[in-house]
Amino acid sequence: MSAVAPDGYSGNIRLLVGVQADDTLSGVRVVAHRETPGLGDAIDEQRSDWVYGFDGKSLGNPPLAKWAVRKDGGHFDQLTGATITPRAIVRAVRRTLLYYRANREALYATAANTE
Repeated sequence: MSAVAPDGYSGNIRLLVGVQADDTLSGVRVVAHRETPGLGDAIDEQRSDWVYGFDGKSLGNPPLAKWAVRKDGGHFDQLTGATITPRAIVRAVRRTLLYYRANREALYATAANTE
């Protein structure tokens, strides 16, 4: 699924969010951003492994209340000097999982009808 974190430090952060049939994340990748080089751009898998922290996660792992960066009492690491950027991505991935949960049947029905 594609998603957008509209509240990145330098604007929209476009994401690709892979959700497996068992509601776990197969991965999250940043496909476009304008975050600050040397700080917020560590969200890019070519700059750091930060984004791999979503692999295998779900709305129950960690619990929904922990879908935040550690600075905000959550489970996910923030980036040194760039908390706004990871905060925006964690929120966007959480929203995507909530959307998936609420619309799962319709998403699969749409996919089946296009084949």
